[in-house]
Amino acid sequence: MRHFPERQQPPRIHIDPAYSTGRPITYTNEFKCATRMTDESAMAGSKDRWVVRASMAGLLIVLCALAGFPFLTQHRVAAESMRADTAIRLSDAYQDARTMVTEAKSLERRYHFEGSEAVRTAHRAATRRLGADLRQVTWLDRSAATRKTVDRLLFLQARYVAVANGLFSAIDVGDDIGIQRLDHEEIDPIFGVLEYTIHQQARAASSRALEHSASLRRHEARARSLITFVFLVGVLLLAGFAFIIFRARRAEVARLARIAITDPLTGLRNHRAFQEDLARELQRVGRTGDPLSLVLLDVDGLKQVNDRLGHQAGDERLQAVAHAIRATHRGTDAAYRVGGDEFAVILAGARALGALEYAQRLRADIPVTSGIAEATELRSRDELIREAGLALVGAKRIHQDVAVYGPDMEVAETEHEHDERPLASALAMAVDAKDSYTRSHCQTVSQLCAVIADELGLDGDAVGRVRLAGLLHDVGKIGVPDAILNKPAALTDGEYELMKRHSLLGSDIVEAAEMHEEARWVRHHHERYDGSGYPDGIAGEDIPLESRIILVADAFEAMTSDRPYRKAPGHEFAISELRRHAGGQFDPRVVDALCRALDREAVGAYAP
Repeated sequence: MRHFPERQQPPRIHIDPAYSTGRPITYTNEFKCATRMTDESAMAGSKDRWVVRASMAGLLIVLCALAGFPFLTQHRVAAESMRADTAIRLSDAYQDARTMVTEAKSLERRYHFEGSEAVRTAHRAATRRLGADLRQVTWLDRSAATRKTVDRLLFLQARYVAVANGLFSAIDVGDDIGIQRLDHEEIDPIFGVLEYTIHQQARAASSRALEHSASLRRHEARARSLITFVFLVGVLLLAGFAFIIFRARRAEVARLARIAITDPLTGLRNHRAFQEDLARELQRVGRTGDPLSLVLLDVDGLKQVNDRLGHQAGDERLQAVAHAIRATHRGTDAAYRVGGDEFAVILAGARALGALEYAQRLRADIPVTSGIAEATELRSRDELIREAGLALVGAKRIHQDVAVYGPDMEVAETEHEHDERPLASALAMAVDAKDSYTRSHCQTVSQLCAVIADELGLDGDAVGRVRLAGLLHDVGKIGVPDAILNKPAALTDGEYELMKRHSLLGSDIVEAAEMHEEARWVRHHHERYDGSGYPDGIAGEDIPLESRIILVADAFEAMTSDRPYRKAPGHEFAISELRRHAGGQFDPRVVDALCRALDREAVGAYAP
């Protein structure tokens, strides 16, 4: 089989219909109540009609009372509560001012004995605090009487500060006469007025606070009594409507329950719901064996949007992400906002490759980076989240749109000092500058390679290297003429020969980047298992396993992605073709590993 040549346009990924279309949502009114007069009731006696009409009128009155009374009561209680709170804060301000007066007086006396700068500094802080407390009083109580009293106190405070500075100077020079005069003729009278006035105001504020608190309690008691009376009357009139009330209460409880697990900005479920739902879904995986994939999403460039356009624009970006998730996902019950710019989606019944397609479809609508991890058996919730988080960090570190977790991502950060992956990402971006389709294709092939390698049991380092080689396998196309690379029609034999040289050029580029093993794998990624491939025509086990993995991943991606000249044949066709050509074009063991990764049930081995 000659698999489809790659072209320039970003692929439109084939999505499982379960994830690409949503279930129709039907909204039902839980409070629907219709009162209908039947022919029999219309013919009933006047007494029965009067009872019905009186009951309805009484119901209307009670409903109006129940609707209006809480509002009025709440308004009155809130006003009284605010007055009580203000009075308490006034009392606290006066009490603090009184404490500062006492503190200033104590520090002044202390200066007689110590005469240190520390004491003077503390004295200045106490007098400033006194002034701040008095100004807070005027902010809390704007009455003319209070303002007049506080203005007087502030004048005395300012006068005291001036006199106290004179006293400190007299102490410093040992002027005993000046000390006596300032202490007894100036400071003591000021202290007396300050202490007395502040004490009286504090007592008055405390009394008002107690009065307001008592009034608040009376209002609450009166409200409870009136509510009880209205309730008893309402019970008599609402007996016939008990079922509707019961349903209304259930709906309210359900609404509050939804609010408790809903993010208010996006309308998606929140972090608490995510933790609970993921634990429950993992239990289901353990019971049924059905797989589960977790997708962690991070919004790209949100900080720049906030810094440049403001947080309102950032909120709109987050809402757009939530909208895209709703449009892409089959519903919102498994979509979550778990942090500031972080989202999560639980895909029940999906393997990692299905989640990869979902993330790519979402990326086409909104700029997000995704990390994916899967569970095929009961496992720790935190461990699955950690793996998806590692995949997300790995994708960001090498500037990819999405990454599937593999054992290579367990390598500690300190081991990446000479990591070639940023260089590989730069090479892929260089190809992207020439052909926007190619890098999108390479990203998908890179993830497929990692999944297949993990399924084959390769260790973490080997998985990481084949993931890297998959990203770079088409880097040689940077040397293919644009007229051939972008040609919408089928290639001629001569053009196809030029296209085939991309594996040799790609190998040279990767070799120049000092990735010697990866260069060898890139060179042979179009070798066929039966020896009919290029550029060297080697066969079987002589082809590096990593090259055989890239070939299968490359072919599968080509058959499941749209091209400018055709629609994607789809998953079933791709699997059928891989199976049909296993042992000829493809390594059967690699095809078997991909099929296992695509489906929970292991696919039987393919005979050559």
